Amino acid sequence: MSKTAILAFTILLAFFLAPEESNAQVDFGYVPVGSTNTYDFSFSGGVWNGTNLVMTVEEFIGPDAGEFSVNPSYAGDTLLYGSNYPYVMSFTPTAAGFASATFTNFETPHPPFGAGSAPVQGVGIPAARPGSGPIVPELAPLEAAMTNYLVSHQFEAGTIALMYNSLLVFRQGYGWRDTNFTQVIHPDNLFRLASVSKMFTASAITKLMDEGVISNGTLVYSYLGILPWNGITGSSGTTNVLTDGRITNITVGELLNHSGGWNRDVSPVGDPPFDTVEISEQMGLNYPATQTNVISWMFSKPLDFTPGTTNVYSNFGYQILGRVIEKASGMPYIKYIQNVLLGPSVLANSIALTNIIPCRSRPRDLAPWEIWYEDYPTLFQSAVDYPTNLQVRWANGGGYYESFDSFGGLSASAIGLCKYLLNYWEGGDQRYPGEYYDWGYIFYGSLPATTTVLHQSITQSPTATNGIEYSVLFNARDADPNDNEEADNAVLAATAAITSWPTNGGGSIQWQAGAVSVNKNAPSVTVNLARTGSSTLPVKISYTTYPITAGPTNYTTTAGIISFAANQTSQAITIPILNDGVSEGTRTFSLELISASGGAWFGTNLSSIVSIVDTNAAPRFIGKPVLQPGGIFNAQFAAAAGMILSLQVSTNLTAWQTLKTFTNMVDPSTVTDSTANTRRFSYYRLVNP
Repeated sequence: MSKTAILAFTILLAFFLAPEESNAQVDFGYVPVGSTNTYDFSFSGGVWNGTNLVMTVEEFIGPDAGEFSVNPSYAGDTLLYGSNYPYVMSFTPTAAGFASATFTNFETPHPPFGAGSAPVQGVGIPAARPGSGPIVPELAPLEAAMTNYLVSHQFEAGTIALMYNSLLVFRQGYGWRDTNFTQVIHPDNLFRLASVSKMFTASAITKLMDEGVISNGTLVYSYLGILPWNGITGSSGTTNVLTDGRITNITVGELLNHSGGWNRDVSPVGDPPFDTVEISEQMGLNYPATQTNVISWMFSKPLDFTPGTTNVYSNFGYQILGRVIEKASGMPYIKYIQNVLLGPSVLANSIALTNIIPCRSRPRDLAPWEIWYEDYPTLFQSAVDYPTNLQVRWANGGGYYESFDSFGGLSASAIGLCKYLLNYWEGGDQRYPGEYYDWGYIFYGSLPATTTVLHQSITQSPTATNGIEYSVLFNARDADPNDNEEADNAVLAATAAITSWPTNGGGSIQWQAGAVSVNKNAPSVTVNLARTGSSTLPVKISYTTYPITAGPTNYTTTAGIISFAANQTSQAITIPILNDGVSEGTRTFSLELISASGGAWFGTNLSSIVSIVDTNAAPRFIGKPVLQPGGIFNAQFAAAAGMILSLQVSTNLTAWQTLKTFTNMVDPSTVTDSTANTRRFSYYRLVNP
């Protein structure tokens, strides 16, 4: 229920363009097509041999110059020494993709100053945030809530998974999977959770307490045995002094309830888990400060209040709880969360991704199914690459995410979070079907390039479950301090406008098989939807196809809304298969369930993986080639019908020349080379690209 706010950003960047030169680069970041982003900067006046400078040229040059503008103009004006002249530079992209230009200005006298210039760049992104697939009309308010939020905050990717009475009805992604804005997001792409990670830590601590491994009153200082670091080294070694004896009294329960004694708003050391570069420097480390390093450093500092006397949100307290979990379980934090707290049924995803994973700082280290992160262009010393002085955006290593684990260092899919909610009360005990429970809990997460919401409001008894649960994840954060609450309120308000919720007679719908195979020579593949349970109501579901390794040359992209009549229990979805004439091994795509209405909900098989199997034999020569009169080479070969082939020739088996490219229509076929007599030696091969 708290928002981790560690850095304040503004959309305006100030820098000074000196008269002599400027190598500063203005990066507008990602801007939707048709929108405008601006930066403020200033030009400083000067004097040479007693002469004030005069601006003579002021323009953008380059292939994309028309997308950039500056206001006001000082062309022809005298720029007085000691004065700064403000500009507003704007970027209005006309198309998706990267754009760049150079802002130039030439002053007199010239020389000696020459040209001053500022490179500018930006990425124009499409105005629309397309959905992964269509949704049933009855859930349109949810779609509007998500897309309106994305547009109003200028976020480019987000996902949502929503359950009514703990039955899944909506699973959708919006925006772009890649930074080139060419591939629509998958509903199960992974996003950083920021502080929503604390919910897993809280449930893990609660589980360990329920099992009697630790207790609410376990004293964390003596339990962990992490000594304070004071930076004092004498002849007898390092002195480890606990400067505040109250630290020995901090309990697990107090850390769980944010009452351990730290207040980041008044403490002179601020929020230490985010200051690993400074801590590494002070401790003389040649590596990024780990969780244990941060704890040791903080144990040498005085507390801000007596433990247990007040509650102040604490990232550091939950960083300590991660180490308690490790000590109590005897395994790394992430292993306990994945293997013990959750287990394979929660982690598994049919398209080969794990639903809950540890965050990684560098973009190149992100999991294959993790989303990209849209951060401001401000640069920081890379915490993950310490002690180098590499400069990166905060979301790309300025924060050392690998050390955030138990307070803000997990990535997950929206559906993975819903699976967690089906197994645990958010941030609390394990959940058992049919038990009496009334639980309302909302938690927000916020870091640069991350905005998340986890909402659980459920009343459960042995005969009924009532309420709303959902997870909402975005790959951006703006300067709005209420962006989490706005997303939560928008989704919650949308649910109030929906009447077509799961009910008796709607039934559970899922793909009958989690995986099917089809030969690439087949005209189509059919995948069945199955409805189980009471099926007396007419219902609707929506679905879509999603590329994995298969592409538009392998199958026809298909999506739609399917209606089940009353008492109808199955539907067949047929997808055309395309033979691209290329021998390429197995290619895969998936069929995905998106939304359900009319009383229906989704079962467990949300995805069905279709494997397009290539069983075609490689092309081969058959019989004995013949050299006909006139030196014409003639040979027969066998190849699958429709296969694209190239006849190639070489005189040395190294350099090959393509003589002919064609599509084989019959088997066997004949190839000829009328230029054979121009070479002393000829080697031939048939190639399928």
